[in-house]
Amino acid sequence: MLTLFSIGAYAQTQQGQSSLGFSLGYNFNDIGNATIGLDYRYCVTDAFRLTPSLTYLVKDDGLSAWAIDMNAHYVFKLSEMFGFYPLAGLSLSFWKADLGHHTSANETRFGANIGLGGEVYATDRVSVGVEAKYNIIKDLDAAALAVRVGYNF
Repeated sequence: MLTLFSIGAYAQTQQGQSSLGFSLGYNFNDIGNATIGLDYRYCVTDAFRLTPSLTYLVKDDGLSAWAIDMNAHYVFKLSEMFGFYPLAGLSLSFWKADLGHHTSANETRFGANIGLGGEVYATDRVSVGVEAKYNIIKDLDAAALAVRVGYNF
């Protein structure tokens, strides 16, 4: 089925191209939070792109967060249908912990991201991918895994 989707697909990493994506994933912190995210990708060159994103860590056991990331990808196109990329970037996260009895604690943390991703160019406008990264944040380090669907323009 993937082969049928890929007929006529193009590697969507050409200079000047953009992509808007939606992701679902999981953050492997001490609590374990599902994630929902939006991102924008802009190809500065055919191989290098910038990716600002906004991710919500869904409240679980009283802990939730918003994360704003700015990552850079260096894309290796293995074919016209598939590419993979290492990533590195910065993160600003806003954490909220409900402590019970109408009490909460808030923390804002600056951090860094490193990771890898891969994507299949399903059509000339749609890509599907997976991304694994490690968030380096004081007292809140965690691995994260997400699946992304993007619309390319």
